[in-house]
Amino acid sequence: MDFATDHHDGAASLRLRRVRYPGRSRESRAGVVIEHELSRGMVTVLDTDDGTFWRGLADSIVVLV
Repeated sequence: MDFATDHHDGAASLRLRRVRYPGRSRESRAGVVIEHELSRGMVTVLDTDDGTFWRGLADSIVVLV
């Protein structure tokens, strides 16, 4: 599968990657990245369990697949 790259620095987009992200009370949650702003280092994750969204820094997530 090809992932989009940022032509400025060669960084790969995390869009459509399955990830773990920080939840409330230190629990980790799982979801799919639906948006990745490479220039700002921000991601939006769709939680695969309850359909909610989380937005935060890409450095806060762990890529699973």
